Order: sequence, then C-alpha cells, then structure tokens
Amino acid sequence: MFDVIDATGSGNKNDPRMRNVEAEMIRSHELCLKISSKKPTDPDYKSLLEELFQCKIDDSVAIVSPFYCDCGCRMTLGRNITINKGATILSPGRVVIEDNVLIGPEVKIVTVDHDLNDRHNLFHFGKVTIKENAWICIGAIICPGVTIGKNAVVAAGAVVTKDVPDNVVVGGNPAKIIKRINN
Repeated sequence: MFDVIDATGSGNKNDPRMRNVEAEMIRSHELCLKISSKKPTDPDYKSLLEELFQCKIDDSVAIVSPFYCDCGCRMTLGRNITINKGATILSPGRVVIEDNVLIGPEVKIVTVDHDLNDRHNLFHFGKVTIKENAWICIGAIICPGVTIGKNAVVAAGAVVTKDVPDNVVVGGNPAKIIKRINN
C-alpha cells in the first residue's frame, strides 16, 4: 500500500491493502511503547530504534523518549539529529530528516490528513522533508507535504502549512517568514 500512497498521495480505509499500513502502525506503536520505557543509556535503546526505523541509526542521533512514530519504516534519518521528548511523528506519507536537525519538545510532524467529504474513509498523504541544519522549536506543527529549508528555524508553536525557504525564521499560525538569517 505504501507504493500506492507514494504514487497517488491518497488511500482508502476500505482498501484491503491498507491492512499493511495498519500492521506497520501496530508494529511501530508497540516499539514506541518499549522505547519509551527505556533510558537512552539502556543497551537495548538504540537497537529498538533501529528496529522501529528498520535501518542503522548513526551514533550521533539522539531521540529522547517519550517519542511516538506511527510508521517507523517510512522515516529516513540523517546524522547528528536530536528529537526531543514528546515528539509525535505521523509518517505514513514519509518523513525525511537530513543531517544536523534539531527537533524540540512536543513537536508534531504530520504526513496524513482526512478528506473533507469522506473523513472516515479517505486519507491524503504528503511527504515531509526537513533539510540540513534546520531547527524546529517547541510545540511546532509541521503539516503534510511541507519541506523545511536548510538552516531554517520554525518558531515555538508555529503551524507550518507551506514550504519554508532556506535561511529564514518562520512563526505564527499559519507560519509566515519573520526574518531572514544571514550566514
């Protein structure tokens, strides 16, 4: 079903192939519960993260629990990433987090939305990409289909509904450019 999601950007709850997505959500949920019961210094912590994401995790990646991700297999993580406590990542539409990204506490990254006319059955998906050196501050919400540019800062509590260019600070609801960052 993930190939259909990638190709069409949508899915129907009644499609039998959605069972694959549901199975991944159950698998990810169970692993997130295990991860949240461990300290980051626990020897099993990193192996549980690797099982969740189904890939090798660089030693420079720090994910602070509690942490929730509903489709771990749909995430790609770079190096030197920090995801702080309370982050929720709804990732059936895919999430890519590049190198040197900071994600603050209680951030929400969402790749799925309900259809306005058939809320119970139809879903729309959009990949979220967070480019290198970006910083997502506490309580921000990143909506489906958004790309956060290189070196961008998303201010605390911002609701990002559109792409964020490189080298800017955005804030508000909906997020707007507050200022440009000079490197």
